[in-house]
Amino acid sequence: MNLGVAPGVTPLGMASPAALRARVVTGIIAAIVLASLANAVTVTGALVADDAGATPKLYHAALALAGALLLLRGRIVRPRAELLLYFGVTIAATLVAYMVLEPRVAGLKLLVALAIALIGAELGRVANGQSVLRASRIASVAFLIIVSVKNVQHASAFVSYLANPFGHPDVPALAGGGLNLEATWLALSASFLIGTVLFVPCVLAAAATSALYASRAGVVVAALAACAALAHAWGAWRLARLSGAAAQPVARTSRMRRGLRRAFVLVLAGGTVFALGAAIVTVRQFGDPAYVAQRFSTIGEEPGSMGRMTLWRGGLRVFAEYPLGVGIGNAVPLLRRTLGVDVPEDNLHNIYLQHAVETGLPGLLALLVFAAMAARRLIASRFRDHLLVFVCLYLVAGVIQFTGVDAVLWLIYGLQTGVSRGGESV
Repeated sequence: MNLGVAPGVTPLGMASPAALRARVVTGIIAAIVLASLANAVTVTGALVADDAGATPKLYHAALALAGALLLLRGRIVRPRAELLLYFGVTIAATLVAYMVLEPRVAGLKLLVALAIALIGAELGRVANGQSVLRASRIASVAFLIIVSVKNVQHASAFVSYLANPFGHPDVPALAGGGLNLEATWLALSASFLIGTVLFVPCVLAAAATSALYASRAGVVVAALAACAALAHAWGAWRLARLSGAAAQPVARTSRMRRGLRRAFVLVLAGGTVFALGAAIVTVRQFGDPAYVAQRFSTIGEEPGSMGRMTLWRGGLRVFAEYPLGVGIGNAVPLLRRTLGVDVPEDNLHNIYLQHAVETGLPGLLALLVFAAMAARRLIASRFRDHLLVFVCLYLVAGVIQFTGVDAVLWLIYGLQTGVSRGGESV
């Protein structure tokens, strides 16, 4: 039936096939990134208290489905040399260590991380840079909203915690590893919003949530995200100066728009600060809201930092005994045996020491090469690549947090690879 529309013209109100495809791909990537941030959510919708090893998570299912569909295309993005080096060395070191020491199910995390990176790269190639960044921003805002709603539902637990603060509040976390990891993912994901009006309120909200959780790592990562925003702004200024765009007359037409954006940012920032101030005044009647500040002032004296010092001291002793690595998952068990003490952690809270202990000196060098290449690309982009900002912030924060095989890291790295190497496939 002829609708009176010329061939090749999309009817008013209907999206073109290309636009519809872009929206679908953006939605799929946003859902996968969100599921990877909320990595404590299982396929049944329940939460696991910690990163419970082989428990099937929602992001496992989402990535497996996406990977199966992408396999039908018969092509994959050519992996970068540092990715092949990293996984080749760490997997080989782990297999050799398992021949001597006890094999662990945790070793499968390396294979899962490699699969995630490859699937992410193909997703990035199928999409484009704009769609991937938009999807990451949607996931970041959605994660903040979901976490905030969850926290409001457990307001009474926070009140009880503030009345007698110790450690972290007894509140379920959407991120595997507890509230401390959830706070750092919130702060890290805010880096996707750098350069938008949502960055300031979102990074402030992430910092406030970290303070509520008494998470020093979250506060530190939020500060790192703010530094990355300054570097991004410098890169934009430098690029505009080199291209002469700042002197173009067309810029005058956008003065009003820039003014409105600045006003919007000021209003959002002011509203966030006011809300934080009101919250502090409110909780004063229930407890001490400055507990997180006290945790900073007592680093090295209270259980949290003492636990890290114990992990790092024990890790160095294990590394000295096994310089070629003990295999993924064996670091903490051997640390317990070496120190003769029980520790409640399942990782060393330092990805570089973790790699040195579990994959030996070769694995550590492979990780450093990977980090150096990521930093080199970020500097070359003048801090304008949001995905690389996320990856590099992770690698910096990894000095005090994370394990190195976190799904979100390899997903974002894979997406960035696919976007930048979309034309190269094997």
